[in-house]
Amino acid sequence: MAKKIDISFEQALSELEQIAERLERGQLTLEESIKAYERGMELRGLCQGILAEAEGKIEYLSKNASGESQKKTALPKSESSGRAVSPPPAEEEELF
Repeated sequence: MAKKIDISFEQALSELEQIAERLERGQLTLEESIKAYERGMELRGLCQGILAEAEGKIEYLSKNASGESQKKTALPKSESSGRAVSPPPAEEEELF
């Protein structure tokens, strides 16, 4: 069973950067290097998971936003003719 790490993305990234610096300096013993590398891989996986979750949320929000946008831009039907009536031109909103 994998143990859960309770650490923020920013904390994990900072620790990962520190580990990389220590490994690059080459001043660790072999055993320390292996332990640092293992911790780095654990943090890397955590960061990737957090980023994947964030990406999923952004995709979900983007799809919902474009779904609402399509509903808002659907052409209303004229009561007398039953044909679609073009709405007045509006400025498009951008999220980013």
